[in-house]
Amino acid sequence: MSKVYIIGAGCGSLDLYTIKAMKCIENADCIIYDNLIDKKILDYCNKNCEKIYVGKKVNNHTMPQEDINKLLVEKSKIYETTVRLKGGDVYVFGRGGEEAKELYENNIDFEVVPGLSSSIAGLAYAGIPITHRGLSGGFQVYTAQLKENIGRVFDFKLMLDDYTTYVFLMGLSKVYTIVNGFLDAGKKPETPIAIISNASFYNQKCLTGTLSNILEIFQQNPLKSPAIIVVGEVVKMREYLNFYEKKPLFNKNILVTTVGKDNFLTEKLSQLGANVNNIQTGEVIYKLADIDDLNGIFIFTSKHGVIGFMKSFFYKYKDLRKLSNAKFVCIGEKTNEILNEYGLDADIIPSKPYSKCLNDEIRQKLKEDFKKQFKNEKVYLVKGNHSPSVEVYDDVINVYENKLLTIPNEESYYNYALFTCASSVKRFFENNNSKIDFFVSIGEKTTEKIKKFCPQANVLQAEYPSKYEMIQLILRREEKCFTEAED
Repeated sequence: MSKVYIIGAGCGSLDLYTIKAMKCIENADCIIYDNLIDKKILDYCNKNCEKIYVGKKVNNHTMPQEDINKLLVEKSKIYETTVRLKGGDVYVFGRGGEEAKELYENNIDFEVVPGLSSSIAGLAYAGIPITHRGLSGGFQVYTAQLKENIGRVFDFKLMLDDYTTYVFLMGLSKVYTIVNGFLDAGKKPETPIAIISNASFYNQKCLTGTLSNILEIFQQNPLKSPAIIVVGEVVKMREYLNFYEKKPLFNKNILVTTVGKDNFLTEKLSQLGANVNNIQTGEVIYKLADIDDLNGIFIFTSKHGVIGFMKSFFYKYKDLRKLSNAKFVCIGEKTNEILNEYGLDADIIPSKPYSKCLNDEIRQKLKEDFKKQFKNEKVYLVKGNHSPSVEVYDDVINVYENKLLTIPNEESYYNYALFTCASSVKRFFENNNSKIDFFVSIGEKTTEKIKKFCPQANVLQAEYPSKYEMIQLILRREEKCFTEAED
């Protein structure tokens, strides 16, 4: 039986979606979405999901509301699960009631999934509580986009209570009307007011002032839609509660390239306030390899080598005890952590997680006592379909392939671009024309590749080849810039 889910996307930021909303989106056969959402949410749809944009901007409606209503009915008869994704909350000036009524009248099963309204969440991200003990005991929310009855709804003489917060959504074009309306009605000129643009997004901006000076501030600092206007004493709390704009990477555009679905960098950088675009340059495809020698010395230079090796092993042998006589070498602690998940531990981890250190230290170990116990055993390099940088081995075991994926040809701007392998660099430069201030490299090989394609590039190379260290590099540079700006 088909069903339509009318979902509130929240006030913008991807991490403000509810769990139920995310589950519906992931299972959707068709998604009909608005303008004021984070477009990255579409990455969570299944690959066969039909995506239809019906967004509305000022004086530019992709599709009239009546046609959107009919489209919902039409798609519900084709698909089992249809999602209608709307900005904010479904029923807070979102015309969700009209859409739900249309479904009801056509005997179509539907469900509403509420979202965080920008009237509350947008203020919170600007450091403004919609109510606060001693400052506001209630609030009123209005839409500034009214085609009729404006005089009745905006009766500013009924908005003179200093213990109430007044919020106007979609109000950028009505700033002068609202401010002058309050003043003409007798509201105190020193009443605090804030205008919040792109609330909860990385490019959020907030202007604060009073009714007497906000228009001058607004003229000198123009903002972009969508915007929220909030009038009331609670605006004073922004001085103490503005957590979002104080994040260390707030307002930074960062590109992350990955091989496989690795969200570590994306999640961590997003938590630090950055707007992150994740481009997957390759897909890891594991291959079953014949592992006949279980008494050898096995070298792992990546987590994919470990995973691929264990997949091949368990496919053939099932019993982990058959590896009791094997020796394992991991290039670093992170690779060894993956090996630990299988109940195994490395016999050798180089002092530094570089190929050169691994080569030198294995050679030394083989000269000493490591291979004395295994006089006839071979050293195997467990790898993918790339050229090895490790030199000390007798044979290779290929357990995965780094398959090239199509990279979007874009011309965006990024403050930082992070590369965790040399292959991603080559693939990126062959397909992308974005402007990048700083390249962040995980190590020497990756840096060499960046310089090959872009000799003038500003490269920040991690002293220790880890994703965590790459993030620390960015934070240290941002802190230095902040300190210099203060001086």
